[in-house]
Amino acid sequence: MKLLSPNRNEEIGRGEHAPSRAVFRALAEHRGAAGTGNHLDSLLRPSPTGEGAGRNTRGRVCSPNRTGVRRAFTLIEIMVVVGIMAVILTISIPFFARQMHKDSMRQAIADVTELCREARNRAVLDGRIMELRIQPAAKTFSVASGTAATATTGGNSVNAPAGDPGGTSTLTRKLSDHIIIEFIGVNLEPDLHLTEQCGAFFYPNGTSDELVIVLRSDQGEVRQITTDVVTGIADVEAKR
Repeated sequence: MKLLSPNRNEEIGRGEHAPSRAVFRALAEHRGAAGTGNHLDSLLRPSPTGEGAGRNTRGRVCSPNRTGVRRAFTLIEIMVVVGIMAVILTISIPFFARQMHKDSMRQAIADVTELCREARNRAVLDGRIMELRIQPAAKTFSVASGTAATATTGGNSVNAPAGDPGGTSTLTRKLSDHIIIEFIGVNLEPDLHLTEQCGAFFYPNGTSDELVIVLRSDQGEVRQITTDVVTGIADVEAKR
């Protein structure tokens, strides 16, 4: 009876005269236990280790190997990342815009002071009058050989000695669209920014006309550029 006991797993399936499957099924039906037959079927299967290892392996189903499976990003995760990037770009765009506008003001100041320095140097080295010629509407500044007829204020010439009659421009700069010429004055004559063309002269002895230029950026920055009548050197002052 040791071989017929379902609770003695170690005794079942061993020996040369192990009972058949039909015997156990008949015993299960006799006892009236519906689940005993399934339990007895499992007892007849050989163990992966021990004496029954390697026997009756047909029909065994192996579980798939999931170690090589990679998990991809979901659509929600991708949308969250895109949303974060959009927020960062929205925050950073105004900052970069302000930086670009600041660079526009710096560039405008650098251009005007460079042209003043070039006009003074050319006047001293060449021994002739040079003019910083300004066209306010076009926001252009250029260095040319000075003539009294080029510095006009509503049709009236600014008093200056006659220079080279050619008046050819040698260096030209144009201000950014973010910069506004708010005021131009030459030798105490104001509002020259309202004229079509005006200018200031630089002389061979290193002196110059008194030029005052006020520039304003669309961000509210205001800078004033003034030339010293004695040295002809341009100075920059922040008004606000």
